[in-house]
Amino acid sequence: MTRSKLPFTWLIVLLTQFTAVTSYAQNSLIKTALEPTPNHINDNVTTASLASTQPGESPAAPSFLPPPEPNALSTRDPRKLGVIDRAYLDAFTILNDDNACSQFFGGRNAIKALTEMVLQLKTRYLDRDVAIRMSGATTTVQSYATGFTFRLFDKVELNMAGSFFRSPAPSERYVSITSEYAPNTRETRVVVFLHELGHLIKRPDKQWVLSDDGDDSRLSRDNTERVISACKQQIASLAGLTAEQELETTSTNLAQKTAPTN
Repeated sequence: MTRSKLPFTWLIVLLTQFTAVTSYAQNSLIKTALEPTPNHINDNVTTASLASTQPGESPAAPSFLPPPEPNALSTRDPRKLGVIDRAYLDAFTILNDDNACSQFFGGRNAIKALTEMVLQLKTRYLDRDVAIRMSGATTTVQSYATGFTFRLFDKVELNMAGSFFRSPAPSERYVSITSEYAPNTRETRVVVFLHELGHLIKRPDKQWVLSDDGDDSRLSRDNTERVISACKQQIASLAGLTAEQELETTSTNLAQKTAPTN
């Protein structure tokens, strides 16, 4: 996939020093090659203060901003959507609504970070414990209009041999990202995307939505459980939605929000 250009409402603030991150599917771990603090992302960018917003909340998007579109889809034909497209569309659908899960990630603004992350995805065969490996320099991006801030990595690699795509054979070690969902399911895929999204988004109090969990498998599981706790109802509701319905809802919302007013 090729990354799209950020619109003028988004400002690339700074390119930071080299960082490498590996995220594991079964434990959803994140770690950095940066020394001397290998378990923490070093992001020293100073961003605009959002004094009117409390920690954990996000400012309301100005009414003049265009409605979000699922621009990371490889096709708008629901019959041709692959598993990456479906996971992205599921996450997009959740974030595009006003609900507890969307609010956990800062509201509809989080769609921009999700879209940029998915546009960067390249599939690779890695050790089966790895779900997504992010590496390279990090770029911090901030919205002129809302102050919403997130970071991006030069490389984002999705493991073809991990639990995003496949279930372990009977002879293989069976470990899932959570006891709530089995590997290689719609639910697990959207949780993987949402977990990674939490490591990219900076809250108004300058903390990440999900703290860097490094080699700390317990903290990683706690982070996953935080995502599920905030999003369980929305994840469960996906079972009743087809790709056609999700795309139709998106098109309807776009038509309503862009219709001229008298």
